[in-house]
Amino acid sequence: MKINKVDVLGYGKWHDISFDFNQSNLQVIFGNNEAGKTTLLSLIEGILFGFVDGRAGSYEQYKPRETKAYGGKLTITTEDNRHFIITRLDGKNGGDVSVYDVDNDIETNPSLLDKLLGPIDRNTFEQLFYFGDLDIKSISKLSKNELVNRIQKVGFVGSNQWLELRDKIEKKSKELYAPTGRKPELNQKLKEYDELVDKVQLSKGNLDNYNQLTEEKNAISNKIDKQKAELQKIDKELTNLLHLRQVWPVYSRLSQINTSNETIRDGFDEEDVSKLKELENALFLSSEQIKNIDESIKRLTVQRQENKELEVYNRNRNQIDQLSQSFSKVNEMINDLKIKKSMIDEINHQNEQKTVVSEDELNNVQSKLDELDDSKNKSASASFMNLLPTLLIGIVAIIALIIPVTFSRLVGILLLIGFGFVKFMKSKTKKGNDSSILESKLNDYAIRNSITLSELQGWINEQRYFINHPNTNQVIQYENDYKSISTDLSNYFKQWDSYLNDFNTDDTFNVQLDKVRTFVSKMNEENSVNIRNNEQMNEQLTQKAQLVDKQTTIKNSLNDFLRSRNIDNVESFKELAEKQKQLKINKEQRDSIKDQITDEDIELLKQYNDNREIDDKVSKFKNNSDALKNEILSLSQEFETVNFNIKQYISDGTYSELIQQQSNLESEINELTDEWLSMKLADAWIDESLNIATADRVPSFEKKAEEFFKLLTDDKYIGIKYLKNNIKVTRNDKEQFAAGELSRGTVEQLYLSMILALSVVFGRDYHIPMIIDDGLTEFDFERTQNAINLLKKISDSIQVIYVTCDNRIQEYVDEQYILNLNNR
Repeated sequence: MKINKVDVLGYGKWHDISFDFNQSNLQVIFGNNEAGKTTLLSLIEGILFGFVDGRAGSYEQYKPRETKAYGGKLTITTEDNRHFIITRLDGKNGGDVSVYDVDNDIETNPSLLDKLLGPIDRNTFEQLFYFGDLDIKSISKLSKNELVNRIQKVGFVGSNQWLELRDKIEKKSKELYAPTGRKPELNQKLKEYDELVDKVQLSKGNLDNYNQLTEEKNAISNKIDKQKAELQKIDKELTNLLHLRQVWPVYSRLSQINTSNETIRDGFDEEDVSKLKELENALFLSSEQIKNIDESIKRLTVQRQENKELEVYNRNRNQIDQLSQSFSKVNEMINDLKIKKSMIDEINHQNEQKTVVSEDELNNVQSKLDELDDSKNKSASASFMNLLPTLLIGIVAIIALIIPVTFSRLVGILLLIGFGFVKFMKSKTKKGNDSSILESKLNDYAIRNSITLSELQGWINEQRYFINHPNTNQVIQYENDYKSISTDLSNYFKQWDSYLNDFNTDDTFNVQLDKVRTFVSKMNEENSVNIRNNEQMNEQLTQKAQLVDKQTTIKNSLNDFLRSRNIDNVESFKELAEKQKQLKINKEQRDSIKDQITDEDIELLKQYNDNREIDDKVSKFKNNSDALKNEILSLSQEFETVNFNIKQYISDGTYSELIQQQSNLESEINELTDEWLSMKLADAWIDESLNIATADRVPSFEKKAEEFFKLLTDDKYIGIKYLKNNIKVTRNDKEQFAAGELSRGTVEQLYLSMILALSVVFGRDYHIPMIIDDGLTEFDFERTQNAINLLKKISDSIQVIYVTCDNRIQEYVDEQYILNLNNR
């Protein structure tokens, strides 16, 4: 067996993770402390041999905390190149195991795992194929017999049972006899025999009295035996009677049950009744469904009652659709009509609002309004003149500074300026007063015409426009357009009058359009409803047809059901089924009662009319039994008296009794001796059989151990010799050393050689992977290198899984052989 892959579903720190092993037989697993190496190895061992249960300690179970899954899978290749996946999950007795045949893509019998492992159980695996810390103390004390015994344990299938049997036989033989023992049974019998021989020689008297008592004892004993035989016969008969009395109620019930010989017909059992019920239920259900569909069809039919207005609509559908296409245009015409009407009303209103003013009056008002505007413009110019004197004085002052003039000239200039300024201010005051009077008059005129002074100019312009542009012709045009649109609309709506029941052409065009639109929308909606109703009607009719067919099929099945049982109707079937049911109940009751009573009991009870006859007979036999018991008790008391007297002679050493005891003791000793000899022969036979079965493995083991020890020590030690209570090794200079005399490192090499030799020898027949868990931690570099080379050599014939936390491992083996757990 070679492990190719480990899938961890949930185990300790690992869950939902896979580990692929390399294709060679040497697999190194490297990881720091707490990296999960031991957890992974425990999972491999658990999948092969079963998980440790809680009784062995919960800390050995590795149940994960982060997932409920507990277990994993091993993908393996067998020696005959077959591929399997072994899965073990949490469960009783070590977990639930399943085996999947990869080559054939099927689940196979889990017993295949037992065949692959052979006699290798967990304990044997840990002794031969799993190595952790090396116990160097045990190797120095390992004897030849212990080594052979270990090989015998897995020498062939079933050896454990043979070894257990040998141990039991050896233990039992020692309990029977031991050369120097005192407690064993045979030892005690031999001692008792010696004492009895001495007692026979000393006892010679009282023989006649002893013989007489013996004859009397035998006579009483014979009489007691006869009485006991008679009592036994009576008691047996009494026991039978008591039994018959006990089963009488059962017999009575059995007699009361209808034992009609009418046969139970086929086709009327519970299953047939259930089938009939199914057919009846199906028939009832189909009838109810048809009934519901008929009601639904009736409702739909009522909804489809005649609608004359809808009939008219559908009969004139093309004309109505054409008219309906003009809805937008008609709506525009109605809006246009509203606009024309509004324009006509507006013009008429404007005409009503005109003021009758003569053109001369308008010119007069316009003149005054223009005069007011001129006055306002001049007033603005006068504002500039208010600043002019100041400007002139400033100019004069500047000239005086620049150009030298006489004082008289300067005064003249100033007087001229002052005169002009006074004249200007008088003229301004006069014109300001005229402008205010004119504005007041114009304001009064505007108020008389219901306008403001600011609106006066616009009013004048409007009056002149009315005078120059009369609007009579425009009104006439609007009115003609209005009449034309009204005529078109009236003609349009007259076409709808024959289609609508409550249509009134006297209504406004808006009202008429709304009615028409509502009518079309309503008719379309009712048509949609009718379409839906028709669809539902068709669906209901289709469903009804299907249900009718189904109902016919059910009726045919029901008729076939009754016809096959020669029954005309359902009621007859039910009546017969109930009768058959009662027959079955009677039969079951009878069979149940018959289990409580035998045919022999029934035959015996037939001779009694009732249980009182049995009670009378029981009383009679009880009386006879009590009388015999009293006689036996009296004889027994006589017997005990005679027997007591005989024992007195025996205790005094009656010769014949002692001779008998001696003879009996000799027989017991001979039987025990034969038993002891048989055990010793069986023990020897088992040893010989085990030796024969494992004879070829011992030499193979010794040869391999020497070969491995030589390789590990660089040919320094060339031989291993197994003595009765010790092991000796031979150095290359022929000098021998006991195992206890070697250094610790050499003892470890010797032990490693032996355990690896055991694995290789047994690996020939049981191809189980070898696991070494940090077994080389005490080795120095050179010894570790030799050990790794040995593992490579061994991996040619068996898979070797070496687990270590030694980071020097990369110096010993190529990276392709290493699975690094630190990266997981």
